[in-house]
Formats: sequence, C-alpha cells, structure tokens
Amino acid sequence: MHEQPQPHPAFEADYDRFWRRYRSESAEVQELDTIEKLGELAPGMRVLDLACGFGRIANGLAARGCTVVGIDSSKHLLDIARQEGDPATTYLLGDMRNPQVDEDFDVVLVWSTSLGYYGEKDDEATLSAALRALKPGGRLLVESRHWDRFGRTFDSFTEKSHGDDVLREWHSYDPLLGRQLTEQEVVVEGRSTRRSYHVRRYGIPELRSLVLRLGYDQVSAHDERGQPLTPTSERAVLRARRPLAGDERQD
Repeated sequence: MHEQPQPHPAFEADYDRFWRRYRSESAEVQELDTIEKLGELAPGMRVLDLACGFGRIANGLAARGCTVVGIDSSKHLLDIARQEGDPATTYLLGDMRNPQVDEDFDVVLVWSTSLGYYGEKDDEATLSAALRALKPGGRLLVESRHWDRFGRTFDSFTEKSHGDDVLREWHSYDPLLGRQLTEQEVVVEGRSTRRSYHVRRYGIPELRSLVLRLGYDQVSAHDERGQPLTPTSERAVLRARRPLAGDERQD
C-alpha cells in the first residue's frame, strides 16, 4: 500500500485563493497553444500533467480533445479541478516523484514552475518517472520562469490579496545551492499562519544536462510562445524526447 501523499507547504488549501486567477484568459490560451505546438499534440493524444494543481492546464487541454491524467498531492486542489473540468479527465491523488500511472503517454508536463520544491534527488525522480511514463518518441515539457534572464533576482517582498485575505512573502536567494528561500505569512479570515519553503531555481543549461543524463534526447529550449529561447525571454520551456527504440542519444 502506498503512503498518502502530503501537499507541499507552498500549496496548502489556501493556494488557489491567491493563485487561481493570476493569469489572464488570453495568457492561458497562449500557454495551451504553446503546449500543443511543442508537444505536437492532436485530439485523442494522451497527456500526463504532473503537479496539475487545480487543473488549469489539464482542463484546458481536455477541452481541446486530449485525453488527460492529472496528478497532484493536494486533495483540495484536485476537488476544484474535478468540479471545473471535463468529466472525462482523470485526476489522481499522488506524488509527482512516483506517479502510479500506466505508460504510453504522448506528452508529460511539469508546467508552471512545478519542479524544484523538494530536493535535487526528488527532481531527478520526477523526471525519471516522466521518462518511464512516455511512450517512445513522446515529449517532456518543463516550464518555468527564465531564471537566466532575470539573473535569479526578484522582489525581496511580495504581497497578494483576495478580498480581506492576504499572502505576504519574503524572498532571498542562496547562490551556492541555487535556491530561493521564502518566508510566508498567510492571513485568511483573520487567522495568520506562517511557514517557509525553498525552491531550486534551475537554469535551462542545468536542466538540459540533467535530462540528457537521465536518458532523454533531442533537447531544445523555447519561450512562452514556443519560439526558440532568447536571452530576453520571460518564460522558458525545456523540451526533451524519450528516444525511439534503437536510437542513439543526440546531444
């Protein structure tokens, strides 16, 4: 019997309160267009969305005709995904590092800066699990902010509100470990909760080396529109392929 997965502290039950509508409808359409383009998706293809959250991407792809399986460790976020999504979409409570799914997916997504919240060995486990879940020739897409453009700099303090509720965050960066450190205060219905977490901020060259070592090939880097990545791109998408049987790895 598998242990019940526990949500990461950054994605507790109040996560959707502050992040559910943080992107415009047009921006979300652009994201789906980019995934279709880079994943070479067509209706009926199978997509695995690791750390799917409240189903923002999974439901959008299902509406475009894909067969989608979403995995997340938060029951609360999965409940939202099911309520708002296509009944044909499958949502599973599970751990992105060890998803209990069958194989033969056309695309596996690790989208919207979902990688890096655990240790580096955990990130390797996630990407290895994605490789196993892909059919030969299937595509991995890993999306995040383009940290090399921003020099891994960010506001030391950020605040988001939802009605009278407030999310305050204090950020710092450890250049030796490549980690963003965040102290967080959440005030919901007058009750204050404090917690902390760290996120490994991978650059694209680091991710490229990692996925090649794990056995992927045909690695490329793109911006938020699916075009080749440039030094000034705001978002970055790493694309990699599970090799076809008998293929030699191409760096």
